[in-house]
Amino acid sequence: MTKKQKTEIRERLMDKLAQLAAGDRRHELIPDWSNEPMDQIQSRNEMDLAVRLFDSDYQTRRAVETAVRLLDEGDYGICQDCGEDINPKRLQAIAWTTLCVSCQEEHDELEQTDEKLKRAA
Repeated sequence: MTKKQKTEIRERLMDKLAQLAAGDRRHELIPDWSNEPMDQIQSRNEMDLAVRLFDSDYQTRRAVETAVRLLDEGDYGICQDCGEDINPKRLQAIAWTTLCVSCQEEHDELEQTDEKLKRAA
């Protein structure tokens, strides 16, 4: 990887971190409360959505920070599970990815299975 490519990737990653910081959703976690049952249901739904969005932003922020660290260490673009090179088109689309497509699919399947097991319990 050339110095120019590394600089461009770092800029993209830092832009994403700035975007995530600007979109801080913590204020959405403060519920509006009402004594009306329908309003309470709506507030609960809004809170659930805010928590999911907050978690998604947090996970993305962690992934971007990991990608920056890997870039600094010279391991950027290498799948953290299998050690194979990540397709450059995938890195272009999602600069902070740390998994190749195959490993990401396996990871997603495990997450879905865990989620199903949690719901069943």
